[in-house]
Amino acid sequence: MNEDAIANTTFAGNAISTQPGKLAFAIFDSALLKKYKKRGPDITSHVHPLDVFDHFEEAVAAALEAGYKHVFAADSLEELAEQMGIDTDRLTQTVEEYNDLFDGCFDELFEKDHRYLQPISKPRFYACRYFPSAYGTLGGIKINYKAEVLGEDYDPIPGLYAAGLDACTIYGDSYPFILPGNTMGFALNSGRIAGESAAQL
Repeated sequence: MNEDAIANTTFAGNAISTQPGKLAFAIFDSALLKKYKKRGPDITSHVHPLDVFDHFEEAVAAALEAGYKHVFAADSLEELAEQMGIDTDRLTQTVEEYNDLFDGCFDELFEKDHRYLQPISKPRFYACRYFPSAYGTLGGIKINYKAEVLGEDYDPIPGLYAAGLDACTIYGDSYPFILPGNTMGFALNSGRIAGESAAQL
């Protein structure tokens, strides 16, 4: 995927879900870490603190000492690949291809914004294993126009109502992260409808 779209966690999660093992790796080097410490990350998600890189080496060392299996650090890409359990030649080839894109100032594979193209060349090298996750659930409970919960036969279950994301299926399988608060309107309105319906009993 185009990596500058990672701020939209739905796009990132969907891309990771299509990978073997449903996982991905973020790989970077000491030069990029130094840049992030000085200027902050290129793209922020407003979820993680901006100073997350200030004590990165210490956090990695503590994680490795504790036996955490999803963070890796090495002095060479070959050693990093071995730790990650992936093919050494393919990793080095992929990094070389990526660095060539940086040299050419254009990502011809995914058209990643050239401002975010950073070479991976200066030891120490780091990698983190990522998995798709979720903020919460979407849908699952069927309701009618009164926000009454429907049973398997689509008949209302007396006195039972559902509102908000538990009953919201308008987004299909992907929450559209591009519009902040886009579930709030449905949550407020469906809650109001459920309350008014319950008050009429």
